[in-house]
Amino acid sequence: MGPCSNLQLSLTATRCLVEHLANHGISSSSIAVLRTVDAPDLDPTLVGVPTILSHDPLSSSVVSLEQSRCSFPVSLNSIFASADLRIALGELKPHHMLGYSGLSDVVFPGLASRDSEQSHLTNRKNFMVTDLYTERVGMASSFENLFALGFALNPDLSPAQIALATFQDCLEDLKKGVQVACKRRIGRSADIVVMSAGGKPLDESLAHAVETLPAALPALKRDGVLIVAAECSSGYGNAEFYQWCAEGKEPRYLEMRLRRNFSYEGYKATFLLRLQEKHRVYFVSTIPDHYVENTFHMRPAGTVNAALQSAQRSIGSNSTISVIPNAGRTILVQAAERTT
Repeated sequence: MGPCSNLQLSLTATRCLVEHLANHGISSSSIAVLRTVDAPDLDPTLVGVPTILSHDPLSSSVVSLEQSRCSFPVSLNSIFASADLRIALGELKPHHMLGYSGLSDVVFPGLASRDSEQSHLTNRKNFMVTDLYTERVGMASSFENLFALGFALNPDLSPAQIALATFQDCLEDLKKGVQVACKRRIGRSADIVVMSAGGKPLDESLAHAVETLPAALPALKRDGVLIVAAECSSGYGNAEFYQWCAEGKEPRYLEMRLRRNFSYEGYKATFLLRLQEKHRVYFVSTIPDHYVENTFHMRPAGTVNAALQSAQRSIGSNSTISVIPNAGRTILVQAAERTT
């Protein structure tokens, strides 16, 4: 089981799976629910299985995968690897850097060792950010008898689509549901875009919140102002991300490094710095102003209103404004121009 924003849906789906397997002669004692780190907590009495386990990237028993085609050693949870039948359960969500996340990550890196996860994200030769999603899906699809029960959710977290199929077929089917549920058409770009990362876990740290920033770009004019609201209760969140930002190097220099030696945290840091070459970015968070301004080079603001007033003083009170309440679940596309 991986992450799902609708806890009741996860509980109901798990219980239905257990009942379905029981109707085909498989006892509940033969079934284990294996949770990834970011999966919801489960009460065994509510889902009908006595065995609920949580994967720990640092301490859980893992086995090396000989069939992996990756350029690094891959180790996955030994219980998952030895199972006769595997069913991944979770929500497929849009991800503005990887394409999709959630269900696509349940097997890898969700059930990987910490070393495997780090090797997946750093020190990659001739690698691109979109390759991360492809690699994760390929890793999971290499297992026989792997199915998936997945969901695409509407903005109110109600199910937009539910699919049960082989792992890869389920993902392909759910992508359509994600697009329908999350896509929003916009007209003209705005002078100012105000966006929220979307709450936990998306705004838990700056390193996470940065992943939602591309959502605003279709709505923002060149040289426009972006105002980002993200609590960042865990601060900047990742030491490698911080180091790339704190170097003070120009984005073009960092991009050259990424081409030689890809790092996902470095990619996010470079994106943030490159964004600010084209747009003024105000950041409303709990991170101290000193770090927001001097390390991450954004403009700190105590409130969204304060940032909005400052932006309007710069570009005029008649500036156009767009608001994205939940950037993590929003896919903006420019509406096609009408032809006469």
